[in-house]
Amino acid sequence: MLEFTLTQADLAAFAAHQAQESGEEATRGKRFHLVSAWLVGIAGYLVVVVLTAVPLLLNQQLGWAALGELVALGFGGALGLLDWRKGGLLTTPLLARRYRFKAREALAATGAERQLTLDEDGFTVAAGKRSTRVPWARVQRIAEEPGHYFIYTGPTEAHVLPRRGREAETKAFVEAILEHL
Repeated sequence: MLEFTLTQADLAAFAAHQAQESGEEATRGKRFHLVSAWLVGIAGYLVVVVLTAVPLLLNQQLGWAALGELVALGFGGALGLLDWRKGGLLTTPLLARRYRFKAREALAATGAERQLTLDEDGFTVAAGKRSTRVPWARVQRIAEEPGHYFIYTGPTEAHVLPRRGREAETKAFVEAILEHL
């Protein structure tokens, strides 16, 4: 028997793994790359506006304030372009946020505590008051990542096994499953 608590990070790792395998992450990464450049450019613009144009506007120096606005636009644009060319400073955090959101929803639906039990016909996953029986024939494959094992029972469905703390016990559990594949 294997007992563990799934965390948001565990399910986020599975969401990231799924997105990477399906190619969805590359598509989403391009979009977040653009969003990152836009956000960095806007942040740069706002900083320069607050430091230059706003004080000049308050002192009613409109000509200099207009020049400060132009400098802020140029700086924000240059910073956004630099972010775009360097790979997107915020791309990875934006992707990770999406995976954490999906994980939070999944944990709310299923609960965090898991108990897995092997027998000669398959394994049972108990989560709270729910229990799911998985016959050996439903196990399609096992994907291995540095911190997790993903036991696939469908094209996009998998049971997540975190490796933390009980590496040897988790590895033995996975090896027992592999013997039946």
